Amino acid sequence: MRTLCGLVAALALSLAQPGTGAAQDAGAKDLMKKVVDALPKVPFEAKLRLSSPGNFRDLTLSHKLVGGARASYLEVTAPDDLKGIRFLFLEHLDKPSEQYIKVTASRRAVLVADEVRKQPFLGSAFYVADLIEPPIDAFNYKFVGEEEVLGRKTKLVESTPLKPADAIYSKVINALDPTDLLALRREFFDAKGRLLKVWEVKKVEKKDGNWTIMDQSMTNVQEQTTSRLETQSVNFNVVLPDSMFTPNYLLK
Repeated sequence: MRTLCGLVAALALSLAQPGTGAAQDAGAKDLMKKVVDALPKVPFEAKLRLSSPGNFRDLTLSHKLVGGARASYLEVTAPDDLKGIRFLFLEHLDKPSEQYIKVTASRRAVLVADEVRKQPFLGSAFYVADLIEPPIDAFNYKFVGEEEVLGRKTKLVESTPLKPADAIYSKVINALDPTDLLALRREFFDAKGRLLKVWEVKKVEKKDGNWTIMDQSMTNVQEQTTSRLETQSVNFNVVLPDSMFTPNYLLK
């Protein structure tokens, strides 16, 4: 369960050697694709807790592949003043991703605009855009080193957007375990090239044959704030109707 629960694909190998940069860049993109392709393909449900200093949010997450798209439905279950807020994330293969939100007082679901994707998710250090897999073809990739992360030998890859003006981050450096195809850390840089945020996996376990992030954090190093996202329980191979992953379902 790596989509949404931290599940952001990141890759890396070694630094490019003279005269081999093109081949290694192609390899970086290929590794990124393998990490994304390794995400669970079976439906699952999970209970999550998103916490920041002074507050917490409990959520339920339902996830399924629908028509080739990775679809995720989230609902806030606590605290009471946020209970009932719902989100729908659709990660399409051939077109931009969609994110919808339904707040308790509203009678309709709203398609999230680009500027909202840059806003904190439920008041946390996560942005709305951090909760989905960005399109692989929207970036250039290159290897920038190796590093041990969470006791695993990872390879680092730098991804930069093909359209910087439309991007939230100027670049991202990803740390990946190429053996189990796990993204373990991401470093996000702002428009001026300064480190902005760091996403880190704190604990990962295999559940029903699926690598599952049980504990992860996002730190905004510029604002010196940290949020934690814990997976409290997860069940794979559950039966979920396709209708759950439509904007109309948010209105139930």
